[in-house]
Amino acid sequence: MLIQFDDRGFITHIRSDPESQEIIDNFVAKGDWMHLPVIPLPAVAVRDDNGKVVIEDGKVKRESPGYTHLVVTHDFHYVKDGVVLDRPTLPAGDVEIKADGIDAYVLEGLPVPCTVLMDGVLVEIDDGLLEFSTADAGTYVFESVFPFVDGAKIRVTATEVSP
Repeated sequence: MLIQFDDRGFITHIRSDPESQEIIDNFVAKGDWMHLPVIPLPAVAVRDDNGKVVIEDGKVKRESPGYTHLVVTHDFHYVKDGVVLDRPTLPAGDVEIKADGIDAYVLEGLPVPCTVLMDGVLVEIDDGLLEFSTADAGTYVFESVFPFVDGAKIRVTATEVSP
């Protein structure tokens, strides 16, 4: 399988293996393609026309019945440092914090670096930690953007604190 990706690692094209190694090498030489070789299926015993196991050199002859490909999709995978990885996910749902500037919504273990949208504005996260607190009551919406799997929305409602 050949995979084309952009400078962010977003997979832009997936292609079945062409006929020759020369074609594979030409694609990979462009720099924005990578080749994922097929994976042989586990070897099984070879049987003759009568169904008996074939013995060669005192051992059961074994062969792989075929091969399979890795499962790679645009929606759930990306390329980072020359490796195909699962795209991370953000939790979706509603969260409530106090609008006191201290209470916080925290997400740890995010990819470094990554970006999320907060009320439509890109927020860069360079340490794997999203920590949000505010003194202003209201609802704040965080949305996933690449490399996260698309579609996650977190609504953080900051409720007014009684004096």
